[in-house]
Amino acid sequence: MAPMTRSSASSLAPEGLQPRQQYRETSWHFVGPDDRSERALSEEPTSSYGEDVDMGSDRDEEDDDRQLLLEGPEDHEDILHPLREAADRVGREVEKFAEVLDGYTIQQPDGDEERHGMVLGLLDDYHNIAIETVKRLGERHDAERRERAGLRQRKRMRGIENSGDALDVDDEDQEYSPLPDAPTDLADLERWEQEARTWDLLRRLVYLRYAPANTSQQQKSAPELHKYSSGLELWDNFLETDTLALERKTVLQWLKDTAKDDGEPIDELVKELQQNAERGDIIAHGWIHTKEAVKKEKRLHAWSKPLDLSAPELKAFLNTSKTALLVTQLDPDASTRQHRKLEVQDQYFERAIWLGCYEMLRRGSTPAEIREWCVERSQVWRAVSMSGLPEGDEEDAEIADPASWTLWRRTCFALARNGGGASGDDFERAVYGILSGDITSVERVCGSWDDFVFVHYNALLRTQFDNYLQNLPFHKLVPATISNLGAFDAVQFHGEPKGAGKRLIETLRNDSRTRDEASTPMKMLQGVLIADIFKDFIHQQGLAISKLANARQPSNVIPKEKTHPDGVHNYIGTEDHDSLRVLTHVLLVFMHLGLDLGGSWRQTAVENVIVSYISFLRFSGKEELIPLYCSQLEGNRKYAVLSRMLIDVTDIEQRITHIRNMRELGINVQEFVNKQARYLFADFPDREVNYPALEEFKLFESSGQLKSDFIGEDTARLPRIDVLLIRSFEWYLLVEGLWSETFRVGTMLYLRFFKHMHLLSAKCLLLKIPSSSIAFSKTRALIGEAVDFSSLEGADDDMTEVLDGSADRRRYLKRHLVEQAKSFRELETLTRALDLIETVTSFETILAEQQASNNEWNPNARKELARYCTLQPEQMQPLFNKWLLTCPNQQWEVEFTQLREAYLPEIILAYIKTLQFAGSVLTRNFLMECMDLTALMAEEKSDVLQLFQKTGRMQDLVHAFTDASKTLLLISSEKRGTRSRGKQARAKGWDQDLWNVKS
Repeated sequence: MAPMTRSSASSLAPEGLQPRQQYRETSWHFVGPDDRSERALSEEPTSSYGEDVDMGSDRDEEDDDRQLLLEGPEDHEDILHPLREAADRVGREVEKFAEVLDGYTIQQPDGDEERHGMVLGLLDDYHNIAIETVKRLGERHDAERRERAGLRQRKRMRGIENSGDALDVDDEDQEYSPLPDAPTDLADLERWEQEARTWDLLRRLVYLRYAPANTSQQQKSAPELHKYSSGLELWDNFLETDTLALERKTVLQWLKDTAKDDGEPIDELVKELQQNAERGDIIAHGWIHTKEAVKKEKRLHAWSKPLDLSAPELKAFLNTSKTALLVTQLDPDASTRQHRKLEVQDQYFERAIWLGCYEMLRRGSTPAEIREWCVERSQVWRAVSMSGLPEGDEEDAEIADPASWTLWRRTCFALARNGGGASGDDFERAVYGILSGDITSVERVCGSWDDFVFVHYNALLRTQFDNYLQNLPFHKLVPATISNLGAFDAVQFHGEPKGAGKRLIETLRNDSRTRDEASTPMKMLQGVLIADIFKDFIHQQGLAISKLANARQPSNVIPKEKTHPDGVHNYIGTEDHDSLRVLTHVLLVFMHLGLDLGGSWRQTAVENVIVSYISFLRFSGKEELIPLYCSQLEGNRKYAVLSRMLIDVTDIEQRITHIRNMRELGINVQEFVNKQARYLFADFPDREVNYPALEEFKLFESSGQLKSDFIGEDTARLPRIDVLLIRSFEWYLLVEGLWSETFRVGTMLYLRFFKHMHLLSAKCLLLKIPSSSIAFSKTRALIGEAVDFSSLEGADDDMTEVLDGSADRRRYLKRHLVEQAKSFRELETLTRALDLIETVTSFETILAEQQASNNEWNPNARKELARYCTLQPEQMQPLFNKWLLTCPNQQWEVEFTQLREAYLPEIILAYIKTLQFAGSVLTRNFLMECMDLTALMAEEKSDVLQLFQKTGRMQDLVHAFTDASKTLLLISSEKRGTRSRGKQARAKGWDQDLWNVKS
């Protein structure tokens, strides 16, 4: 909804009185698109929210440090434009995530098991949102994404000898034609793909790491193993008895599943190599070009037997290009055994086969799927080589032979390191490296961060399983000849098992081959989840956000931390709204799981992440979501952030919606409303020791004439802090109760405005939240009916109340309510008096202008003046009757006294002046009213007369009455006998003839 416009000045009194109409450091780096909006977090000075804030508290920041806060979000379009544009682009996802979180927040899980199940459901919903977004973006960008992925992967296999440059992609390979005028681009699709994978990984790890204890105990015990156990039974027992292995297997499976979505289908991937093999669509029949060359050589020499390598004729048996010796036999080991090459076309074919096998292993294809793919290409011998771990293949159900696995792993390791096979290709070594659990041989073909993690976790898991097999009591001893083959021990290579994941992720972060990708937000977060270091990571994120938010001036929602970020990591930038959203919801997942994030002393820093996201929601126009995320904060901070983030909500319907949402979320709305004003007073303390109005408040010009427009009407020039204070006060009308608190805060606002002579602010406060509105909004809950102060001050209890004995209680309650509002209403009177004086003075200015131009005064203007002047005595009367002498607390006593001394004498003198003017242009009755003031002020123990004496203004008072008396004398003499006494004069006993004198 559109924000509510400021109310126009419509009435100051029940009678219908109408006013006159007129961040980046070098030692640490944030990861994100750019830093254009880094100031979005720090709009206002910081204040404490760890404890209740005292409204009278002071702070030490300099005034110029708070200058930016005196402007609202609408004043920073240059900063906020990127955020709002981003919010429009991903608004649906932002709202979907909030909807899912809201559904979880309002539930109350009963026990660890139910909470664990609900969190898994929450993660499922987050993952589904990401998947749906990927599908939606994929419809537009999937072809483009696959084209780029295909270029990248084809670069890895381009040329037989050109390997090891998997991470280098030429600029010309990256060229593509994006769709014109697309609201999203390929980067959006890729980012959402990574986010979907992050949620998938988190769900799998949460399922393992945070399973309730009773759930684990309910699991069936593993069956007892024996020498006739199947391979599948051994594998299951291994995973059940080694939690670290199960976690690594989970990560490995996640890497395999994600790899299935990367790049092109395998047949498309090897298509280019297939074409280079110059065999058309033929994928079978092996090395057809080499076979043809061998047959041709045999026909040439009329040999019927296999070619004898020792024959002199074969010393120069070269390939077609005459660059290398050609093999003379066609068995798989011929090239290794003879140290000769295949025809170049067959080398491409061989490379295609090994590439396909590698990709299938990398993508988690089953042994049966790999065998089928190899058999289609007449590579039966290769089909039986793709075995390694018992992960559900049909053969795994047969009786296991642990020794054969041990032997096979060592054999594959020897092939991986010694480069056997027909082509000596890197992908061939990588295949055997995967099967043996090697690292070095596979890293040569790795093209991404995921690939490197896969290599290491695959090696760790295979080493663990190998060690498990060798420790089985019925395991056959490995012959010495086999032991000498050796195998790579990844467990020993990585050191202490529990910290292996953390060390691996740290290594990849510093590795030149993976540094850039590891520094992207989603990879950074995936690495943190795998390494199980989220607690430390999120704390560092919070510290970095604090440093950024307070880099130029103090922030009032993200306090400055004494501890600084470690200075060596990259951090997710606050302007990267997508990553910030993911990080925030991941944090909330861990909080719901009960993860110890470091205790209360780290709580503030950790919650900075949530507050940053709330700030994004505010500046991107998603204010309706703010209460939901504030409810996730602990203690007083939820109210501190909520108060500041909703301060710019001005639409009444939006405020009511927020109040309703807060109640549903378990937020105490009374505490929110009450603390919002407290935090504003703390954010903007009044540091002025003296009372400026005592010296500076003047209503008269040096010539003795009243100033015109001393209040003004341009509300756009109101000080920002005054606008915020009034906004915070408006919230009080939306909640029940808080009667005394409401009038106490309202009184504080008036006192602040009058101290600094912010008269227009006081007038706006009167127009927006008059005491009558407060009474009508709150009395129903207190006394059962909505009434104004005239009813509260009257004796309207009926006989029923007297009979049932409730009258005294009701009367006492009403009297108490009136007393609590007394100071506020007295300050309202001062505001009305000032506005009336300004209005009457404006008529005097208009009259002077018309007389100067020899124009007659507009009769309508005279009627309006008469109406305002008629209201003046009623509005001014309370100022003469012990006004502001009753002080509800000692804190205000001095300020009340200063306010009386600064304003009351000046206002009374101005009132006399307006009566003198009205009497001279309207009727002498206004001058007679002025004369009555002399009697009123001359009464015994008059507090007003004592005030004039105390302030040294008695002479000014005498002069004012003297001038009024002189005017009355002159007018009475000129108009003697021209008019009779009016009703008002007769009612008050005025005899104007007393003022008639002869010349």
